Amino acid sequence: MKKIIISMALLLSVGTIMGQVDKAALKQAKKEAKAQMAEAHKINEAITAKINEKTATEEEILTECKKGQGLIRKALKSGAIDENKLGEAYKLSADLALQPHNVMLGHAAKKEPFDTAFFYSNLKIMTDALQGEIKNTKVTKGEMGNEAYIKGKTYNLAQCGDYYIYAGQFNAECGKYDKAIEAYETAMNYTKKYPEVADQAKLRIPSEQIAYYAFHTAHEGKMYDKMDALFDQAIQFEQGAVGTKQVKVASFLERGDSVAWANYIHEMTVKEPKANEDYIQMLIAYYIKKDKEAGAAGNQMMTYVDEIIAKDPSILIAQYGKAYKYFDSEKYDEAFAAYLKCTELKSDYYDAWYQCGLCKYRQALAMNETVNKIKNRAEAQKALEKTKELFGEAIPYFEKARECAPDEPMKWAFELRQCYSVTGQAEKAAEMDKLM
Repeated sequence: MKKIIISMALLLSVGTIMGQVDKAALKQAKKEAKAQMAEAHKINEAITAKINEKTATEEEILTECKKGQGLIRKALKSGAIDENKLGEAYKLSADLALQPHNVMLGHAAKKEPFDTAFFYSNLKIMTDALQGEIKNTKVTKGEMGNEAYIKGKTYNLAQCGDYYIYAGQFNAECGKYDKAIEAYETAMNYTKKYPEVADQAKLRIPSEQIAYYAFHTAHEGKMYDKMDALFDQAIQFEQGAVGTKQVKVASFLERGDSVAWANYIHEMTVKEPKANEDYIQMLIAYYIKKDKEAGAAGNQMMTYVDEIIAKDPSILIAQYGKAYKYFDSEKYDEAFAAYLKCTELKSDYYDAWYQCGLCKYRQALAMNETVNKIKNRAEAQKALEKTKELFGEAIPYFEKARECAPDEPMKWAFELRQCYSVTGQAEKAAEMDKLM
């Protein structure tokens, strides 16, 4: 029992000592904060007077305001400023940030060099100080009240959103991509960060355009995760949507991830085929290569184009891809039907008309090779007639190809000569000879 009483007494004694230490430390912190505020106030008054008298140099403004800011920041960070003095402290901080801000804006307007890192850090101090002053200053009305003054400060804070866009641009130009994106994101979320101006802040450009700047800045800095996070907003900026999409797609290859590249294009194109026909063509080429590597098991391209056609059968490149796959597999009847579908979608499509003819032509050549192997004369003659028939069937399609490219006989004259020769049209065959 005695031990317990002694322990409690000791605990009470330690608590009393700690309380005395805390009180002493707080008293000292308050004393230091008060002195820092006073010194910062003197610096502000002195430089403001010189500015009003137009005797202050820009270097002096920047140097003295930085010095004053250092003092007031220490005071605010200490947490030792009396609550009823917080509004005054934040006002002092805002005043000391405003003058350097104006100096640097002047240089920016004249396209002269200035400290962009300081511009950004000073801007953050200024807006946080304005917010702190507004939140910690009691509004009083009437002739002697401060209501109009606080409204003015709120207006000033509302106008500062645009400066974060400038800060983003300045930092991006200097290769400080992380700071640039941070500034852009502050601008995009300005009314969330500073709800006091939610009904007043009107940025000079829409948030989707700011996201567009931030997205491309992230790309320059190879900050791919940040790019991905910004993409959905950036793509809403219609004027830059095409370029934004191109950069997003290309970024997967920059990362060395062709699988992710293919998956992304696949998802995008199946969702909106009409808006992404160029990408469909790219992915078809990719799948063709993959199918060749996979050998007989390769069927990614056909599966893909079937998905696209199911979504929108008017996508010409998908229909052509399907036809190509059939043709490459020597399924000429299926290829012919698919190429013919392409001509329905685009009546002057040279490649599709030519390939229609080539399907018949290849079938004729394949059958012709079997004629000499047929021992039964009647069957052989029948095969020969069928061969001539197929060559004849090819002619109108090659002629349609000719109509599409009349000045390029090297594209169709050889096949037409063969077809005309086999079908006994010597004059037309000779005409083709002259064109070759």
